[in-house]
Amino acid sequence: MRELLAGSTVTIAFAWFATPRFFRITDTYEIQRRMRNADLVQGHMKTMKPPPRYRHTNTSTLLDHATLCESLARATRSGSAPHDAILSSLQTHRFPHPCWSLLYNEITAMHSCEESLGVARDSAEPQSNDAQCLALLESAMVHGNFVPAALDHASSVLRERAACTAELVVAASQAQLSARLLSALPFLFLGGAIVLSSQFRAEMFTPIVVVSLCIGFFVNRLGWRWISSLIRRAVGDEPDDIGELTEHLCVSLRAGLSMTQACERWHAVSTLGSLVADHLNSGLPLEEALIPLATTHHITGKNLGQTIVEAERDGLPIIETVARLASDHRIERRRHVDTRIRQLPTRLSLPLVLCVLPSFLLLSVAPLVLASLSQLSLSLPSVTQ
Repeated sequence: MRELLAGSTVTIAFAWFATPRFFRITDTYEIQRRMRNADLVQGHMKTMKPPPRYRHTNTSTLLDHATLCESLARATRSGSAPHDAILSSLQTHRFPHPCWSLLYNEITAMHSCEESLGVARDSAEPQSNDAQCLALLESAMVHGNFVPAALDHASSVLRERAACTAELVVAASQAQLSARLLSALPFLFLGGAIVLSSQFRAEMFTPIVVVSLCIGFFVNRLGWRWISSLIRRAVGDEPDDIGELTEHLCVSLRAGLSMTQACERWHAVSTLGSLVADHLNSGLPLEEALIPLATTHHITGKNLGQTIVEAERDGLPIIETVARLASDHRIERRRHVDTRIRQLPTRLSLPLVLCVLPSFLLLSVAPLVLASLSQLSLSLPSVTQ
């Protein structure tokens, strides 16, 4: 009884100290990758460089971008020039991606704001949060000047995306923590058995125990990879071409652009938007240039294209109609996020049952049983007796 109590105490203490460090080790690669991206921020942007332990997530990045739009709107309303507004806002906010350093350098070199935003956007990854924020800033600028109303709408768009991302992250955090704990426990029990049981240490390198440990380790890592891929796909932000085009159209219209000019600015949003912009630049009528919308997305794209064509024909204000379309896309996006949140526990049950739980048996229970069975021997009676 004393040996059992001592062994349980040592195992609990070992798990208490080792589990947080195990989680930290699993995240080391991601932290180093983010810090390498942060170290690329050089030159005049040294003041924007985050401290060593500062970590950017998708949610915090989107909120920082929304705050940037609000700062630019306040600076514009106070009468600041666009160059001064951008420089002061970039010095205040922390953005680790090199595209913001490039934007700062371009503005410092007294290049035009529209050209500087385009150069910085081209240097960012397509469809990334940084590229989308820079594209929204381009849509909110007319003749080299920001329009505060357009910046306010861009800020609301970014905050809505941050809210959707935060909901997915919160939904996935519990499942991810459970998966990590279940993946770590077999190794903790195995370490406790190695420390406490001399019999297990003596039989640990027998072929049958080694085979059990190897299979258990392989199944455990397979389950962890499977779970990580499911969580990554659930949390990943899938691009919504029609929703993004609608939001950019609404920002451009609030900036005072015409319908055709607003559609021409879609070249910085997505591949579909670039195709429509190219058709307009080649001289096609607006109705023919918008055909790819209905071809790619039969319902939502057709509705957006028809709304734009009707507004161009009658010449009536369309900003409220486009804002309503954008609101409908946001509601639909919320429903999609809620669906993915509800489906995540069910999807994770398969790798937990098929991989994580069998690995627990193979790594913690089976080696102890096999080591104990190897010590058993049958004493048969003598033939002479």
